[in-house]
Amino acid sequence: MRFVLVGVFVWAQTLLLRAAEVEKPAEAKPSDPAAAAPYAEPGDESDQYQVETLLSGLDNPCAVVVRPEARDGQPYEIYVSESGAGQVLRVTSDKPSESTPIITGFPVDSYGDAKKAESEYRIGPLGLAFITPKKLAVGGAGLEQGEDLVTVYSLPEDGSALEYKQQDHAVGPIPKGKKTTTGEGNFYGLAKSDDALFVTSNGDDDEAWVLKADLKANKLRDLQPFIATKRLVGTTGPTGAVVNPKQNANYLVISQMSDFETDRDSLITFYSPRSGKVALNQQTGLYDIAGLAYSPTDNLYAVDVVRADAKLGGVYRLDSAEKDGKQTCRAVKIAGAERPTALAFGPDGAMYVTAIGPRQAPGTPSTGVLLKITPKTDAAKF
Repeated sequence: MRFVLVGVFVWAQTLLLRAAEVEKPAEAKPSDPAAAAPYAEPGDESDQYQVETLLSGLDNPCAVVVRPEARDGQPYEIYVSESGAGQVLRVTSDKPSESTPIITGFPVDSYGDAKKAESEYRIGPLGLAFITPKKLAVGGAGLEQGEDLVTVYSLPEDGSALEYKQQDHAVGPIPKGKKTTTGEGNFYGLAKSDDALFVTSNGDDDEAWVLKADLKANKLRDLQPFIATKRLVGTTGPTGAVVNPKQNANYLVISQMSDFETDRDSLITFYSPRSGKVALNQQTGLYDIAGLAYSPTDNLYAVDVVRADAKLGGVYRLDSAEKDGKQTCRAVKIAGAERPTALAFGPDGAMYVTAIGPRQAPGTPSTGVLLKITPKTDAAKF
């Protein structure tokens, strides 16, 4: 059974609906992640899917989104944040091996420390999300801690490129203050609901914030700390973010990457997008979930970057399962990928995945790729 959480976790939906009645942000209360049922052992269906490399030689690609409202049967546009190069690329489904810089000149910094066995990367633009078919939000990472912004661009009708400073508007920054001792930045995961944009952030590890900006009249306003995930689920590293597309179950789903270790300790947590309260917390059996996306049939997928051993990285479907009589999660492998960072689905059902490739320290050749994954048979539909 696929992990759609509608009609399966009825009790969780009831909790969410009750939480949605409360407008105030979530209260920070300690929670033990062990309260989530143990994960079911992962499965492997990768022999049912084919993987095609569309672009290669990318400099630390970190996000991929598909422009909404493409006409049926017509080519559609795919956008990739080439973080290390400080730009956003556009690709079209009819010419997927060609890319065009569409926003350039983003500030770029470095992240990680090779001396601590952490891969070091150049990072600039990170998360991507369309707030309208013509307006693209970009999570920033190239400035000092507490200075990063979420910038929004009105894409020109003629497809011409924009410079970083040609912003429609921006929200942030989140400097040091009462809610964050370090300031917030490295805005990795972006997820849009009807009236808000949610942003995962790197900053105060005692809080591990998910941020929220209101969306009114196609404009973002007032980016603020919203959910202190560390206090609620007991671990740090919020990364992927997605909103369940079903109207009666618009959960905000957040992945937690957790510590830099080899443990399969990555979590997914379902929150009320209005109150921030936890509806469901699940262990996954994955190491370091970096991105989440729902397929056209409302199944939930994740990419596991596996920081300790990149060769173990892959793309997974998250199915509902049962272990020891308790409802839990089973990760089913769809494809292998070396350091995958994000995924998105086209209107034709194709899956697109960005991956960094082998360790890419500053000054070394770029090894990032954009992959296209499709089922080999109709029986293996997403």
